[in-house]
Parts: sequence; C-alpha cells; structure tokens
Amino acid sequence: MLVKKLSLATLSLLFAACTSVPPPLSSDNLIASGFQRPAAPALVVMLPPQVAALDLQEGVALLKEQLRLQLSQAGYKVVALDQDSYNAIWRQEIAEVGGVFDPATGAMKQREYAQALGHLVQRVSAETKAAMVIRPQLVLRKAEVAGVSAAWDGQIRRLPAKGGGGDDVRGNGSTLGLSVGLNMFAASGELVLSTYGGAMLPYRVNFLTLQNEVRPDLFAEDKDLADGVALALEPFFKL
Repeated sequence: MLVKKLSLATLSLLFAACTSVPPPLSSDNLIASGFQRPAAPALVVMLPPQVAALDLQEGVALLKEQLRLQLSQAGYKVVALDQDSYNAIWRQEIAEVGGVFDPATGAMKQREYAQALGHLVQRVSAETKAAMVIRPQLVLRKAEVAGVSAAWDGQIRRLPAKGGGGDDVRGNGSTLGLSVGLNMFAASGELVLSTYGGAMLPYRVNFLTLQNEVRPDLFAEDKDLADGVALALEPFFKL
C-alpha cells in the first residue's frame, strides 16, 4: 500500500452548538450475511497493520498490543504474523495472480488484489489452524465538528488546541479523525467483517502560529487507541 506524509487539515472555525452524546458506530461497518463469530478460545492471526500515512507508523505497536489484549481478554488466542513472513507470502501471491497493479496506469487491479489477499489468508489459516485472520489499520476518516467537539465512527473528542489561554476551539464543519479499521477474514479467505472505531483527533489548532498542525503527542498514551480498538471490535463481540 502506498503511504504519504500527513498534510495539514483546514478547519472552518465557526460558532455552533456542542453535543456530548456519543455518536453511533460507523455506518460503513459491514458484516457478511450468515457469519457466526468463532467461539473462544479459537486462534486469531493478526496480519501486520497498515497505516494511512507515515506519521502514523509510531502507533502500530500500540495498536497491535491493544488488539491482542482485548481479544485475549475475551478468551481468544492471538498470534501476530511477523512482517518478513508476511512479505514473503504476499510476494508469492502477487506473482500467482500476475501482479496487483496495472503496468500501464499504475491503478490497483481490485479483482487480482482480492484474490491474492484471499489466498494469503487461506495459507496462513491452514498453516496455523487459525479460525480467523485480522488485518488492522490506522486510517483517517471524516469527523463532523459541532461546537468544541468532533464526532466520527462511534467516538466524540474535544477539538485540541495549543496556546489559546484556556479558550476552547469552536467550529462547525468537518475535520479528520484517526480511526482503527479492522478487516476480518474467515479461514476460507472470505472477508466477513469490516469495522471502524474512532480513536483520536490528529490535528490541533495552534493559536500562536494561527495554523493547524499535527499533534506531537498522538501516541503518548494508549487510552485513545484502546478506545478505537474497542469500538472496532464491538460489532464482532455482539455476534
């Protein structure tokens, strides 16, 4: 997957009412018809997490640990596939389908990509006897701003700021929120769940420079990512 540096988001800072009611889970969550959650203590294999931007790489270790912890607390056995093993298998599966990018346009060939990923999941499941394979992600998602807070993917957070002398940032419009994304596959290679859980707001308003900037403390603590993992896992645990 191609990654790029985070670009600064532009916020429209207009006065509006604020709501503290937790928003619903993401409407983009998908669950395959007829899918039944495997009973604990089934084995779950975690693929290396994907990130939407290089700045988010620092959060990968925290994401893996929170996902392992919360699945283990529910009684599941969790094994993480290391990056080198994943790369070796992925290269083989890409070759088998003749590549996943169009050589003329550079566009991803969706059918070939899905086929290669499905075969990778089948191989990993067969070799480990896993009941499910999970691909975690850190993704940037649209968050709706109202008053001093932004809401997205089941989460609500206060708009962060620096140098405001205690004044709140108030706004009305949208910004970007950081979410945990989970793609869950059955041992057959079928995608059975795709879910999102809001974690944190990666941008803050700097009143000193009158600019928006990436927060330097994104992954200083694991609580926000823990919340995002819990929200992303909620549809799975409710099955």
